[in-house]
Amino acid sequence: MPAHQQKFVSPRVIRGNRGDLLSRWGILSAAATMTEQPIDVFCSRQSHLPPIPATSVPYGPVYNLFPRLRGWRSLLRADIALWTGGLDLQDDSSLAKLCHTWLVFFIYRVLGLKIVCVCQGAGPLDTRIGRFLARAVLNQVAVFMARDRGTFDLVSSLQSHTKLIRSHDGIFLPGFELVEHSASKVFADLDKASVEHRGPAIAINMRLWFHFTGGVLPYQFAKASFRERADERMSAFVEAFVRLISRLRAEMDARVVLVSMYEPGIEEWEDDGIWLGRLKASFANDPAVILCEDDLSVPEFNTLMKRFDLVIGTRLHSTLSALRQGVRAIHLSYTLKGKDIFDSLGLAEFAFDLNGFIEAPDKVFELARTTIDREGLPKRISDITESAIAENLRMLRQALDAACSSGPVSLSNPRSS
Repeated sequence: MPAHQQKFVSPRVIRGNRGDLLSRWGILSAAATMTEQPIDVFCSRQSHLPPIPATSVPYGPVYNLFPRLRGWRSLLRADIALWTGGLDLQDDSSLAKLCHTWLVFFIYRVLGLKIVCVCQGAGPLDTRIGRFLARAVLNQVAVFMARDRGTFDLVSSLQSHTKLIRSHDGIFLPGFELVEHSASKVFADLDKASVEHRGPAIAINMRLWFHFTGGVLPYQFAKASFRERADERMSAFVEAFVRLISRLRAEMDARVVLVSMYEPGIEEWEDDGIWLGRLKASFANDPAVILCEDDLSVPEFNTLMKRFDLVIGTRLHSTLSALRQGVRAIHLSYTLKGKDIFDSLGLAEFAFDLNGFIEAPDKVFELARTTIDREGLPKRISDITESAIAENLRMLRQALDAACSSGPVSLSNPRSS
């Protein structure tokens, strides 16, 4: 059956992570143009769906390992499972995630679904058991679209049975319309600050990053011990950002907006807002340092990104969302994934090592100043974005066609590492 006649279901769990929501938004917007049937999407909010023919389906327990009755019906009706965006093949946070993904994929295969991993990242995979489990996951996948060169090379080295295709992140796809007028408070705060402060508008994103240990349990099940382990480096991280923001305000009269990549009140243990609040406390009496606490929709979030001259972000998608809108971005990279993606886009000079930032925040200030002064950079970014969108559209259509024409995917265990 050709791709346009297939029934797609998008079952990957996304709770509050704007980065994953942005990637899925683009992927679903594009996939909707490639099928004649509505797409069933597992999601927690109707507002997480782009304006396409789609049906929302609630998540089931244990990260949708056990779908609700409505979810089972959607899975049974579907032909292809679109596993959208994200980074599920890695062993630096926990091995439980790999085991969970393998079991979920096994169930989908038993139901007769073909799995297409769309614009996925992978890595690191530094342990034998991690590589073994990742290969086991991949051997149940019909097509894997690797979102960067590093992912492509790593997945290739696993020698799985899946068809492998190079792509870009799912945010580089159509469907990101902007909002003309938003009532969210952050827009009014930014307008008010702009009356007296005429420097560049700069977004700052900070996250808890020092919690990857490669243990069996993921971070959310051992928060106290993980945070205790992270305290020293996170305190230094906060101090580095305070130094950076102080210079942005004093020397550039910048309007600084502190932006979380998590929707408020969804996943407290992952929310950037805790750390951004600590930054704002250091500038409590400065109205030109604005803490964004709004529950922004995807279109509103993209509209906010469009208003900045520069985004300096720890979470990768804080910077990718800026690039998607043609805005300058500097990524404080804490894993290889950020460097790989920026390198794949031809923007490697704007991925700055996070540890290097902690040791020398003034270097990021100088990079920020020269980045804003480069007048031709937005045009270069827009050209890169347009090229990435066109390539992603071609690759997604190729992936769906390949999944439709391929035979059954083996359910057998893979060879050991």
